[in-house]
Amino acid sequence: MHYLCLHGAIGNIDVCGKLSVWSITTNSRISHRISVSSWVRSTEIDFHSPAPLQKELDSDNIKFNYINGPVQITPPPGFAEYFGVGPHYRWTDDGGAAEDSLISRVRQIPVGDNSEDIMRNLIGDREIVWLNHQQVMDYLYDTLEKDPEIGGIIGYSEGAGIAATFILDEQRREKEEGRPRRIKSAVFVTGWPPVIPGRGLILADEQEDMVDVPSLHVVGANDPFRHGAFALYNICDPDTAIFFDTGKGHTIPRSGKVITELGDAVRQLVAAGDEC
Repeated sequence: MHYLCLHGAIGNIDVCGKLSVWSITTNSRISHRISVSSWVRSTEIDFHSPAPLQKELDSDNIKFNYINGPVQITPPPGFAEYFGVGPHYRWTDDGGAAEDSLISRVRQIPVGDNSEDIMRNLIGDREIVWLNHQQVMDYLYDTLEKDPEIGGIIGYSEGAGIAATFILDEQRREKEEGRPRRIKSAVFVTGWPPVIPGRGLILADEQEDMVDVPSLHVVGANDPFRHGAFALYNICDPDTAIFFDTGKGHTIPRSGKVITELGDAVRQLVAAGDEC
């Protein structure tokens, strides 16, 4: 199976390439997933590399295809040292200066009674602006059309929110146009809830929308952005959503028992997607 991989805010496929390709094979059929990259600190690339997981899953064979986000961006003040060589990209054009955008405001995560409250407090009274929503959706649909083997999607950080938004858009088009859906399962590494223009963040206690494909949520208990990932988990099908706590931060596990356990979680997800 092929997975389309979407990087996160301030990322690119060159950085993703250093993360190497995960190869996972299933007993039933080969599946391709799309991956979306995310924030990567240049001095900590090894901590974001899935190479140990790739080794764990070498006998399974899943391929990842990486694409750049459409919006070129300069890292905001205070972040430049965190990222590798440019150019850098993100997925959403919010029409604002970097210092006023969401990727800067998350440096001061607010408090709340639950993850949904924290997301609302983070946004405040600001309107969520996503000027290139249709461009991003078209870009992903076009990518799928060019590779008929893609059957899943992987998103990291901002990319996870884009991936979830795309799954909801596939739902809409299937209902309105009868268009067959392509994405059968999803991996969200950290991440944020989806956004629909005109409606804002899709939160479990406000909306009935649900990401209904099997999903794996890789979250670190010490990730400062974990409440975004929790809010994303809460709008996914509870019967097929797998929650995996790495016990770390905004990184991918590197070694030890956690790699074996994460590999088993991915295998479980792939099997569930094959049944869809």
